Amino acid sequence: MSIAPPSSSSSPIPVLQGDRGTELRSTGEELLLRRPDAELRIPLAAIARVHAERRDLSVELTAPTGAEPTLYRITDVSAAAASVFAEAVNAALPERSAGEATVDGSTLVVHRSLLLDDEEEEDADEHEVPVGLRSPNTWPAYACYAAVGALAVAVGLLDGNWGRGIATLLLGEVGVGITLLASGVVVLTWKDWYLPRYGITVDAQQIYRDGETTNTFTATDGVTRHISGDDKGRPVRVAYHPRNPMTAVVLRTGWQTRVGELVLALFVLTLAALAAYGTYRLCLPAFT
Repeated sequence: MSIAPPSSSSSPIPVLQGDRGTELRSTGEELLLRRPDAELRIPLAAIARVHAERRDLSVELTAPTGAEPTLYRITDVSAAAASVFAEAVNAALPERSAGEATVDGSTLVVHRSLLLDDEEEEDADEHEVPVGLRSPNTWPAYACYAAVGALAVAVGLLDGNWGRGIATLLLGEVGVGITLLASGVVVLTWKDWYLPRYGITVDAQQIYRDGETTNTFTATDGVTRHISGDDKGRPVRVAYHPRNPMTAVVLRTGWQTRVGELVLALFVLTLAALAAYGTYRLCLPAFT
């Protein structure tokens, strides 16, 4: 069996993104098939042929004479990418002599589960840290609410109109809440832009625990952390800050998602500005 060395001028083999979060890529010496629950490494020596059928692609493994070959299929991929992928991989398959015994390719495939078993979950629990936006119920938030309350009392006393003071209290407290929400949206938008570019990106594992699906990842400090996400059944990647792994975000693709986040951030910031201006206008007569 001989393997032809890859050509330095050959075109890169595309990565196939299939249905239900499956992904198939070539690493040069093997194919990497990722599913939401498992990862399969298929050596080129285990492959008999790759077949592209419109938007479906199947990897046929070698099998002894008379045995049914194992097939791995990935569906709902780009037809053009599937054709290029099949042609490139088939060209890279090792040459086999006529008298060479055919091995069972399925015995050469390496399987790795992406789900934690019971023992692994117990070990992970000991070093698991939640990741996400901090709760607004911190002392700066309480200080802002208290300041608005004091301002409302001052307006009521100075203006002699407690109705204005109550309006200031209600609108001011709503404004503080919207401002805290706006800050959270801005932080999330910043994370989505900054961390994929300047942070560390790793693959996350989806596990089902406590009645919910969550994502776990291990940072360079060896600590396993979990972060929520809505990508059920799809591969998940997490980007985190290299010096503070607690600052992390689930990577999302698509310009619609990014535009939606930007529109939401601008909308919430506008509401916060309106609430602040309304509070200012209510307080102004009491201090003039």
